[in-house]
Amino acid sequence: MTATTNDDVSPVPDEAGGGTDRLRRRQRIIWMIAVLALFAVGVAAGPAWFQSSRFYRFDWVPVWAPAACWTAAVILLAVPRVGPCRRPGQLAVAATLGLVLVPVWAVSMFVHGLVAEDSKVVAVAVSPDGSHEVVTESHKIYNHPPGCRVVLRERGGVFSRQDTVWNEDECPQRVSFTGDTTISLAEPGSGKVETTTFDPERMQVGKIYGFG
Repeated sequence: MTATTNDDVSPVPDEAGGGTDRLRRRQRIIWMIAVLALFAVGVAAGPAWFQSSRFYRFDWVPVWAPAACWTAAVILLAVPRVGPCRRPGQLAVAATLGLVLVPVWAVSMFVHGLVAEDSKVVAVAVSPDGSHEVVTESHKIYNHPPGCRVVLRERGGVFSRQDTVWNEDECPQRVSFTGDTTISLAEPGSGKVETTTFDPERMQVGKIYGFG
């Protein structure tokens, strides 16, 4: 009686190789998303800075924010150890974008120096219905004498608007609401009271006061 044995051996799938490929694919996707996201944020930061005088909650965005975001994206394209293996074409694109960013940085820092200011909140008054506030600020802009401004602001979300009520060398003695849409200001020195109204829908002040 002869014993027979089955010597067939089933092939073992290369799980390690498949896992490595999936990991590389995932890294490449994350890398591409990060590069595109940084470029997109840089594009959005420009309009956010330009509109910060109207939508005051964007005033934390610096003028050099687009250049900073685009520089970070270029670094992801250029540095081999940050993302997947680089190709010569990617390095050429990164080098070209890096050269383009040099004047962008130069202009950004020049504008930053011109508009840089030091401001301090002096007083805040809230409207009777709680939807608006008037903020009195002393400020010093580069190469300009110190001044004072009073701004009317919505007390809402990210896109809350503002408009100027007062812009002069000295701050008014007192600023307050005398109604939901009426603002009272007392002149510096004499204390003479002036009033102005505003349109809450359009967020516009009827008259900007300044006393020399």
